[in-house]
Amino acid sequence: MNKGKDKATGFHVPTNRIFSEGNRLDDVYREWFDSKTVSVTVNLQNSDDFLTPIEIAELTGAPKESTILVTRDDKVISFRVSNKIFSEDMFRYLVADSSGISYYIKNVVLALKEEYTKNGIGPRCVIKEIYAAAKLLDELPIKAIKVSAVGDFESFRWKTDPMRGYYVWARMGFDGKIPAAVRQKLSLKYRNLEFISSLMLDIEARKEWLEKGESVELEFDLASGSVSWRLLSQYMNEKGIEL
Repeated sequence: MNKGKDKATGFHVPTNRIFSEGNRLDDVYREWFDSKTVSVTVNLQNSDDFLTPIEIAELTGAPKESTILVTRDDKVISFRVSNKIFSEDMFRYLVADSSGISYYIKNVVLALKEEYTKNGIGPRCVIKEIYAAAKLLDELPIKAIKVSAVGDFESFRWKTDPMRGYYVWARMGFDGKIPAAVRQKLSLKYRNLEFISSLMLDIEARKEWLEKGESVELEFDLASGSVSWRLLSQYMNEKGIEL
């Protein structure tokens, strides 16, 4: 398998691969996602050696008819995704970790217009991204996807522009340590737990995070067999999501 290297960033990237969509797409995926309709512009040195347009569409989780601009910002590769269903552009950043051997994706902004928020599009953007990153793992070692999960119980219930990331990201398998201030608010039987994933695995404990959780930094561990995958599978089964 040929590999390219973007000279400006030092990223080794695989080429000449095409992702194929599964045969079990649910109705929302069939209606709102078609990577072949996504337009991609890559403004990088040696862009021919970078990911293919289909791979970029998959890795960003872009809905159908999106336009994606790929650029370099210092040593970070930026993916700017525009679509008429977004209230503002969606951003993904590919970042080398401190070792320089592996990478992570940072998700910044996923905001749908109000009329599209209840269609299940947002979670499917993220799930498509997760599965695409896993497919690339052997040749582009993306170890995790990181997010700033914003919100609390009060903002979760806002009638306009609710902020539910702290709960929804955690339900999908994004994990992190329970903040000390939150742990003190939990029922006694949960106060010895260290990670939010431990709360998500228990239905009653999940409710405690919903009511007492707060904004937190989370990440999805792409390693096979991780608790992130276990929680994502549980989430997809509960929501009837098939990819």
